[in-house]
Amino acid sequence: MKTLLTLFIGCLLATSVCADAQPSARPQSDNYINGVTALNEGDPERAYELLNSEIASNPDNGYAHCYMALICNYYGDMKLALDAVNSALRLLPEGDDEYRSFAYYTRGSMLLNLKQWELAATDLGEAIRLNPQDAENYRARAEARLNNGDYEAALDDVTAALKLDRKADVNDLMLQLLAAAPSAELVDRIASTYRMLE
Repeated sequence: MKTLLTLFIGCLLATSVCADAQPSARPQSDNYINGVTALNEGDPERAYELLNSEIASNPDNGYAHCYMALICNYYGDMKLALDAVNSALRLLPEGDDEYRSFAYYTRGSMLLNLKQWELAATDLGEAIRLNPQDAENYRARAEARLNNGDYEAALDDVTAALKLDRKADVNDLMLQLLAAAPSAELVDRIASTYRMLE
């Protein structure tokens, strides 16, 4: 299970990729750009101030709401974080699959922390649908499925993550799957997949 700080750092890595590839439809206001920059530089307090100002000036900026969700989650305010990511999903353009996937991943990760396995798996499935090339989406959904007792599907997601990124952080999930596997057949499949880590 990811801690809030791990989620924050993982999302920062994803956001830095997103921030570099901004199509013209994405916001260009000073508060937004400087807020994202502060977040990527590891200054969540400054990012909060700037993004809060951005949302006050431009309440329909779904991108700012998406980043605000990360900050609120980092500070442990799950209610505000969920409100912010829900606003982001309502406001982000339907055609921006990259950010919509990121928002679903963010909410799915929060739901993992709340042990809402089915809801997390649903959000992470949507993140995968929108961005099927992101190994972290599969790894996170594998965690949700594992905790929900859907071991075969969890293994499928681990395998997909490893096919996309042979260095995906799935070792703990694999060990948990081995411990929970209800059949020798599944143990054999897990062992075969585990060899991909070598």
